Amino acid sequence: MAKVSIRNLYKIYPNAKDVAPAVSDFNLEIDDSEFIVFVGPSGCGKTTTLRMIAGLESITKGQIYIDNQIVNDLPPKKRNIAMVFQNYALYPNLTLFENMAFSLRLKKMEKFRINETIKTKSRKLQIDHLLERLPGNVSGGQRQRVALGRAIVRDPKIFLMDEPLSNLDAKMRVSMRLEIIKLQRELKVTTIYVTHDQVEAMTMGDRIVVMNDGVIQQVDTPENIYNYPANRFVAGFIGSPAMNFFKGEIIQTEKGFVFSHTRFNLDVQNEKIEQVEKYSGRVIYGGIRPEYMSLKIDNDEKLDGKSFRGTVEVAELVGADRYVYVKVGTEEIVVRVAAKERFENGKPVIVSVEMDYFLFFDYSTGTRIG
Repeated sequence: MAKVSIRNLYKIYPNAKDVAPAVSDFNLEIDDSEFIVFVGPSGCGKTTTLRMIAGLESITKGQIYIDNQIVNDLPPKKRNIAMVFQNYALYPNLTLFENMAFSLRLKKMEKFRINETIKTKSRKLQIDHLLERLPGNVSGGQRQRVALGRAIVRDPKIFLMDEPLSNLDAKMRVSMRLEIIKLQRELKVTTIYVTHDQVEAMTMGDRIVVMNDGVIQQVDTPENIYNYPANRFVAGFIGSPAMNFFKGEIIQTEKGFVFSHTRFNLDVQNEKIEQVEKYSGRVIYGGIRPEYMSLKIDNDEKLDGKSFRGTVEVAELVGADRYVYVKVGTEEIVVRVAAKERFENGKPVIVSVEMDYFLFFDYSTGTRIG
């Protein structure tokens, strides 16, 4: 298989001189057999980066190495990669068998070897009974399996996948995610996968590359991306519902440090004091994910240093969970509770916060503090 090294990569389009680069100073080391996911909003540069790796897009500056060989000037066909596209890119007038065999015939592989290769790979993808059909006569999920099959029959060093599941319905996406994960683990092919869907990113990748405006925001495991986001952008982009943010100030009191919001004060835990004390008297952001808060009806009881008051706006039932939207002053937050918990619209509630999971972010840079 292959290692990929991307160093100081830039993409600047000639007619966009006054616009920020599409990709800016991108640096990444991808291990042999690793499954890497590029994720970010539309226009963040993830597909452009993938296309530069594939050789389908020119490089403005920087280097791309595959197994220590610089490939900047190599044409796509000499990079030993296989790409799976969003729109399947199948030949509509060729059978599924012929679509899978196309690249093997270009290599002038012997006919019996082509037959055996496609028989083996199509059985693995559960499409061996469909090979004589045309693409228009099978489902979207089956067409995507053919696109994967066409990629794997070539035994490439690297798989590049550009939002391959975005045209499928929700149930089929889940099924195909599992298929791709199992296939990649079995074949042990270095894989770079592009998606705007954070669920795909979190469930599929060994590591995730979060991008925004052409710049890498964080590279880490799904768990670390979720629990220790590098900045406010990552914290807000990853997670559904998104993290709640509060603008407040760090204040030192006789009892210790508190995060002071216009509507409440939260005690800063002792183990986090060292992180925030240099921000004493300064405005920062606090953040907490919806699942790390709980609700109860407000009976005018005294608040502790980890709770505040709000009013229920609306509640959404989402399977086993209920998302409760709570008004806190002029701000709205969302709390994830069990579906069996019910809160009436307009009712006053007390929101309790698990301060172990309360994060702090620099107001100016957005960087996580600590």
